[in-house]
Amino acid sequence: MGKNIAIKCTYNNGGEGYFVGFNGTCSVDNIKSNIEKGRVWCSQKQCECRKYYNRGFKGEKPYEPCYESTLFKNWRFGAGTYHTGKRAGTPIHLWEVEKGKIAILTTLFPGDPEINRRIIGFFKIGKVEEGEGVETVLFGEKPYCIRLPLEEARELYFWDYYNTKGGARWGSGIVRYLDDSTIKRILIDLQETLRDEKAKLVVNYIVDNDFKDIKLILPKGPRTKKGSERKKRIAVNRKYGFGGEGEEHKKLKKWVKDNPGQLGINGVVYAKDEYIFPSGDTVDVYFERSGNKFTVVEIETVWPEPGFYQALKYKVLKCAEARLDIKSADVDAVLVAWSIPAELRKLCRKYGVRCVEKKI
Repeated sequence: MGKNIAIKCTYNNGGEGYFVGFNGTCSVDNIKSNIEKGRVWCSQKQCECRKYYNRGFKGEKPYEPCYESTLFKNWRFGAGTYHTGKRAGTPIHLWEVEKGKIAILTTLFPGDPEINRRIIGFFKIGKVEEGEGVETVLFGEKPYCIRLPLEEARELYFWDYYNTKGGARWGSGIVRYLDDSTIKRILIDLQETLRDEKAKLVVNYIVDNDFKDIKLILPKGPRTKKGSERKKRIAVNRKYGFGGEGEEHKKLKKWVKDNPGQLGINGVVYAKDEYIFPSGDTVDVYFERSGNKFTVVEIETVWPEPGFYQALKYKVLKCAEARLDIKSADVDAVLVAWSIPAELRKLCRKYGVRCVEKKI
């Protein structure tokens, strides 16, 4: 019976922008980096990029010189040949792969240690080509091929899921074999990471049809502890954008969390910043109060109007989470901003959102 695999892809920044790269020839700087770091194919004398490097980057730049450069164009990846040892020059065979299994694509971004290896996409294997004297070549089955946006790829760490006695060490070989439970866990986490609805539908279909009866496990790799804040990172990135939260906003948020009494929030038994609702929405500061009561606080600095709508939404979400009526007085919503115009204050009063002006 065939197995799923993870593929070790040499980092390629061709076509990188909104999406992770691997769609065209690398930049000159990345070609140089891959060769000087001894990346296996890049540093071989027969590699077109190595020839280009040896020419001092003069003449025509290589066009699609490797599997990585056409990965997200052709959805094809080959096992290559052995470059060292007694088997040097002979093709590599992947005996345990078959049509219908999943190929997870991984890479290391520049400067990252091995433990930060990322998942950059995946494909369902639609065809396997192999034979005497030729390498194994895998082809993705469309539409079950997903190329991740760059920032979403940065949220998926391979070593959260794959475990070996040696820890986060890939070693030799281009692939690692993964069981169905591990693949299902990766796909479920991918569903949480993806924003594109079409891509989500593809993942949902695979999970529901190919992994429906497979037990869902917890991540068990050597990076699991470091990755425990993954859900929070994703929620925060979606809330503030991938540029992150501003320093002024952070300071005001910390003040609110540390000083609930000054906002008229009493009887606090628990406080948390970046509280994540089941929907994936994230409120800036969340308080639980004695008597099974709650307060959600949304922070704004110079532009308070979006915060009003957010605070109102979080109140409803908390009511639903606590199984309360959405007009329940046991859930208090507060907007805190540097300044709040009179018209917005009027709107807050109408919908039961308390507003407080504060600048740190």
